[in-house]
Amino acid sequence: MLRLKKWRDLSLRAKGVCVVAIPATATVAIACLSFALGGRATTAEDWVNHTRQACEQIQRMETLDAEASAETRAYLMTGDDGFKLRLGEIFSSFDSAREKLVALTADRPAQQKRLAQISQMARSRPERLFGATALSGSNALPANELHAGLLAADQQRRQMETVIEAMLEEEKRVMDDRLSRAALLRAEIQMSSAICVVFGVVGGVVISILFASGITFRIEKLKENVAKLPTGGLLEPMPEGRDEIGALTQDVSQASEILRHALHGVARADSSGRYLSFNHTYAVLTGLSELSPPGSVIEAIHPLDRSRIGEAIEDMFARGRGEAEARVTKPDGSVSDASIMFLAAGYARNDGFYVFLRDISSQKEIETQLIRAKDAAIAANAAKSNFLAKISHDIRTPLNAILGAADLLSGTSLDSDQADYVDMFQRNCRRLVALINDFLDFGRIEAGALKVDKAPYKVRQSVYDAVHTFAETAARQQVDLRLEIAEDVPDWQLGDPLRLQQVLMNLVSNALKFTARGRVDVRALVTAVEGGGQLRFEVSDTGPGIRSEDQEKIFAPFTQLPNQDLAALPGSGLGLTICRELVELMGGQIGVTGAVGSGSTFYFTVPLMAAGPGVSTPAATRAPRLAPGSVSLRLLVAEDGEDNRTLLQYFLRGEPVTVQFAENGQAAVDLVLGGAEFDLILMDLDMPVLDGYAATRKIREWHASRGIRPTPIIALSAHAVEELVSASLEAGCNAHLAKPVERAVLIDTLYRYTVSAEALKLIEPAPESTSEPVAPEIAALVPQYLASKWQQLEEAQGRLLDHDLEPVRRFGHNLRGTGRGYGFPLLEKIGRELEAAAAAREEPHIAEQLDQLRQFLDQESVAVS
Repeated sequence: MLRLKKWRDLSLRAKGVCVVAIPATATVAIACLSFALGGRATTAEDWVNHTRQACEQIQRMETLDAEASAETRAYLMTGDDGFKLRLGEIFSSFDSAREKLVALTADRPAQQKRLAQISQMARSRPERLFGATALSGSNALPANELHAGLLAADQQRRQMETVIEAMLEEEKRVMDDRLSRAALLRAEIQMSSAICVVFGVVGGVVISILFASGITFRIEKLKENVAKLPTGGLLEPMPEGRDEIGALTQDVSQASEILRHALHGVARADSSGRYLSFNHTYAVLTGLSELSPPGSVIEAIHPLDRSRIGEAIEDMFARGRGEAEARVTKPDGSVSDASIMFLAAGYARNDGFYVFLRDISSQKEIETQLIRAKDAAIAANAAKSNFLAKISHDIRTPLNAILGAADLLSGTSLDSDQADYVDMFQRNCRRLVALINDFLDFGRIEAGALKVDKAPYKVRQSVYDAVHTFAETAARQQVDLRLEIAEDVPDWQLGDPLRLQQVLMNLVSNALKFTARGRVDVRALVTAVEGGGQLRFEVSDTGPGIRSEDQEKIFAPFTQLPNQDLAALPGSGLGLTICRELVELMGGQIGVTGAVGSGSTFYFTVPLMAAGPGVSTPAATRAPRLAPGSVSLRLLVAEDGEDNRTLLQYFLRGEPVTVQFAENGQAAVDLVLGGAEFDLILMDLDMPVLDGYAATRKIREWHASRGIRPTPIIALSAHAVEELVSASLEAGCNAHLAKPVERAVLIDTLYRYTVSAEALKLIEPAPESTSEPVAPEIAALVPQYLASKWQQLEEAQGRLLDHDLEPVRRFGHNLRGTGRGYGFPLLEKIGRELEAAAAAREEPHIAEQLDQLRQFLDQESVAVS
């Protein structure tokens, strides 16, 4: 019984293996025994063959010996040489048979000894016979001696016959022995094979019977128990066993117990809704008694929810399934929220249905908490956005004054050092603005509010402008900055040029930041992908490269790699994060390739959406001016910052504009409502007493109530958050300019919203000044200075023809550093362009700048003379 129990505990797989293993083992055993015993039998048969061959050779020797004797007598009697020749052949065949016997009986010393005797007798007999007959024929040997010799040879022959017969008897004895051993081995093989066959057949039958015994019975019992699970009924006991069926039986038993005490209540009802059975959990959730079940499912439902449950039951009868949420009322009056599912028990309505009840009171509480948490998160996000907007405003306000003052200062007479200082102010102020924009963009990313536009734009111009921005920086670092735009890149593309430039400029800036010496290559090309083409932009550098394990990390927010020199490479760590978000919003992908020591290549793609020329207003590069006497504009500036008011006065100096200031929004409203007329209002948004939003709304309401044509209002604010920009436009502003604002943009906006179409025709760009007033002592040196430039110009043109650009770069650097100091800002600009073009080895651009320099020198030479 113990062994039978162990057999039951084996898994079905193990039992199946046993069923297969016993016949397989018997087959393998037969094969092994046959192989082992067969080898021995083969060896025995080989020895029998050897012995048979030896007997054949012995018999042949015996035959040859008899033939030799007969031939000898015939020869002696007739003296015929033919018998003599025949004797020679017989002796040769005899020796051949003897040699074979030597090989066949090499393992038996007795036979070898006999063969040695035969060999000795075989050698002496022909010599004696033929010698005696030769002497007898020549009368050298007497007849009586010849007769004696022949008798001796005949005696020796009989001795050889005796030895040969002894050898033959020995071989026959060995043959009998080896035949007996071979027969015994064959009998052993047959017996072993029979035993293995019997073992395999009987064992396989027995194991198969054990394997099949009880399986059908237990499976039928298992099916009956599974059918009882939905009702929560007790299961019938199953025979013992720990195989898969036994384990499944145990699992079913556990499932039955779990269903009886499950977290979900389960009940069975008839078609009228009266309970047939339910598990323990259902009883606990509804307050029912398992001993005396009440009548109907609907009785446990709150009266106000019974109609909803009735509809779910009807849905279940119609579609096989119905669900609803309702309140369950216990007999003690307590109420809980529950999710109830009704499932048809069969195809016919009379089969009844199952009820699955789940307490969702805790879930409802969690949902309430989640709603509160969501509201708190929204409030926190709004607070963060407000904080970012406030910080942006507070930083942009002084930056507006600093950058504006630096721009104004750059337009005055400065020496080389002063110009560099002012340039430093401008660069770092714009860098702070870019940093603020990064933080604002990141805030929009977190809020999911970052957007991109879609309009026609010039691809080549946008790419060139973005890269050319860094020409001076690359020249200063002595980095070879190159741009390559493939011929198949379209002229016009549908998309957001500003966001495209933002990504490209960020990548070029990073490439220059990490490339102390070497090259930065920018490429724009068209690539084919499934479903269409795409524009691909690549920025490659010869910097230190990025480890493969860090190439994904750098796109995470606020990430600086551990091997970077943070002091030398400052930044927010947001640039690449923003780039990734922008590229993905534009429908493309961004990534990086390369390895440590071999530089990096950043790339990004956008879908190729070629478009026709679009309508656009190019940003002014120089402040326009009105023709004298054409118009005179009345301007109201609502600005609480004294520095910004001063800056605006300088920006508008020389323009036909009358400016009136209001130090807060209420003062601006009072001026308008008091009857003052203005052509345009510049409205700061963050002001005391009354902010710009409220002031704008009041002015718009007053205009509407009086039927007055609305005065254009331009929001001029340090607020650059998109939501606040939208808020200014919703308040009634015509446009929004974010501080710090450049003078050219301000004046361009001013004229665009105030001057009529006819007057706009009179607007012309303010000519770029070629000279500025300088001190008298400097003015005296101007002719000599200009004369030296002629000589240097000729030398630079010669160097250009020889493609020797380093002297040209130094010449441009000299012009950039001295031009403004001698009163010629245009020379400073030409020098800057010349230095950058030489560093980038853009020879056509160098030639253009040298031609411009020649024209300038021609013009100034005439003026000096």
